Amino acid sequence: MADEKRTRIVELLSTDSINKSRADKVRCFQLQAWTAVLCLVTRTALLCAYAMCIVRAKKKQAPTLDDNDASYLVAYAFLFMETMFSCKLRVFINVRPRTDRVQVHRLYPQHIQSIQHGAKARFRPRLQIKGDQVPTIDVFIFYCGEEVDVLLDTVRAACSLDYPLDRLRIVVLDDSNAVQAQVDALRTHYTNLLYSARERKDRAWHKAGNINHGLSFMNSLPRGPGEFVAGLDVDMIADKDWLRRLVPHLIRDAKVGLVSPNQRFYNVPRGDYLGQLLQYDQLQDIRQIRRDFGNEGWGAGSRWVVRRTALDAIGGFSTDGIAEDFLTCVDLRDAGWDVILVDENVQWGLIPDSFNGHTKLYAKWMAVVFSFYRSLVSSGRPRHQKVVKIVAESSVLAYVVAMSVCYFILPLMSLSGHPFVLVQDQKSIKILISLAFVDFAAQSMHGFLESAAASFIIYSWHEPSHLWHTPLFILPALRRWFPGLTQVFLGKEAAHLTGGNPSSRSTEDSSTSPWERLKIIVFQCQVTPHIIVLILCFAGMTNFSLTILRRRENEQNLLDFIVTHAGWPPAFFLWTSTLKNACKPFYYALFVSPRLPREAHLLRDEKTGVASPTPESKDQIRRRVSEWHLCAILVYFSCIVAVYWQL
Repeated sequence: MADEKRTRIVELLSTDSINKSRADKVRCFQLQAWTAVLCLVTRTALLCAYAMCIVRAKKKQAPTLDDNDASYLVAYAFLFMETMFSCKLRVFINVRPRTDRVQVHRLYPQHIQSIQHGAKARFRPRLQIKGDQVPTIDVFIFYCGEEVDVLLDTVRAACSLDYPLDRLRIVVLDDSNAVQAQVDALRTHYTNLLYSARERKDRAWHKAGNINHGLSFMNSLPRGPGEFVAGLDVDMIADKDWLRRLVPHLIRDAKVGLVSPNQRFYNVPRGDYLGQLLQYDQLQDIRQIRRDFGNEGWGAGSRWVVRRTALDAIGGFSTDGIAEDFLTCVDLRDAGWDVILVDENVQWGLIPDSFNGHTKLYAKWMAVVFSFYRSLVSSGRPRHQKVVKIVAESSVLAYVVAMSVCYFILPLMSLSGHPFVLVQDQKSIKILISLAFVDFAAQSMHGFLESAAASFIIYSWHEPSHLWHTPLFILPALRRWFPGLTQVFLGKEAAHLTGGNPSSRSTEDSSTSPWERLKIIVFQCQVTPHIIVLILCFAGMTNFSLTILRRRENEQNLLDFIVTHAGWPPAFFLWTSTLKNACKPFYYALFVSPRLPREAHLLRDEKTGVASPTPESKDQIRRRVSEWHLCAILVYFSCIVAVYWQL
């Protein structure tokens, strides 16, 4: 009866603007499903055409070939790179409810996910719970050495939630034994604030161990645990209606075990030159939501609300690895519970506020990916799950290695002076370049629709735009596959720090000169691969330009030479993207304005000290990210196509 009564006080929040925004996103996902079909067709045809050109060139010497076999090697390398950029494999895990079987569910290019889930796009309703007859909730805030001011702002915001005090308890779980005095000072103002810390000898299993300690701590209290448990990272400031917007989804459907909202940030710098907002929003607004369309969503570890009975049924948070959030979702689904994502912007965190912190976060993500797959075959799980580890880890490692190789081999191909595509006549060039243009337009349209769903006006092609990250993935990948060898040659792995940790920052503030920032990035942020690629790119550009100037041919033959070599539009897009990515760390150091201090993004109540992000900081999810490089390539591509069709 209590559940039925509470269900009646759940009301649907709907406005014309919200409904229009969601309808536009749904149309974007549905149109994206159709463009994904076109992308698969055009890219498959283009790759087959490249391969056929190589085969025909071997049978009959093509005019663009040199006397040695290096031309074939360059053509094969370009075919490999085009395949890698277009066929990024993703491994999806399917958990059969109420069984112990975890299997590789799908292994396919990302476009197929768009086709499968885009056609059934729909958003979960926006709900809110009213009144004081609400479930009891324990909110955990996790601390492990981050900035104390960041923690206190999160605690004050959580204690000020719009929720009855007798139904809400805020618990600071301190894994560093460093903030008890500060929390005790706040307890004089907030009677529902609690503190707990693990003994040093019991600090195992990282964050999962801290969460499970909190569950045991709540069991030991006279009132016992709450009906639901919520979690916030140390930097996540929650809106006042955070719980009232998430809890109704758990009440409305008794099968839902965990609900997770969007992950938003309030300290994104203007311009977002490193693409942090674009990367996170592509993950949240596109991939995670699209997975939720197919009931394959995952709850991220920085924010969630989970049913306590569901958590107890699986023995608490998984301690099999550092990917405790993903592994716990696997366990919940395995036990028959649903894990859902809701399109709600109700809490705001910090992204790394330095170049060094940003690179460390990417390294952490790669470590989490490998930890997740390895943990699926840890002790206590069925032996047949080893196929998940073998296929999943191998595909991730292969992709990381291949993309890193592409990052270095593209400028080397330009430096070689050999053709990228092997064609025999102008008719073949015209057909091939037209097919490449249709494929490029389809890929761009697919990406534009994907970014439009995340409120970006111009698409930043994901792989080329984030190519500079790939060298950062190699080291974590090697550490996971060859831990003993890498520890001998590379030393012990450094701890991964959060955005609120002062140790994650280099001195990138207003008092640091650009040259000092450049020195920090060059000597502390592992940019040696970018320096090498930058040198190779300029050498390749110089060699290609000199080769053109030395050739004594008519305009048509010269144009054919340019188009079949480094000027081939898809290749030109890739290697100029490589040049742009190699310059990114150095441009960031010299020309990007220093970031504002965290306090500049907050509105603080002078009486209570409660802080919340400013409206301008929250509106950063609507900022437009422009990829003018893509537009310039599209113009160049169009001009080349127009010239050849006029011949």
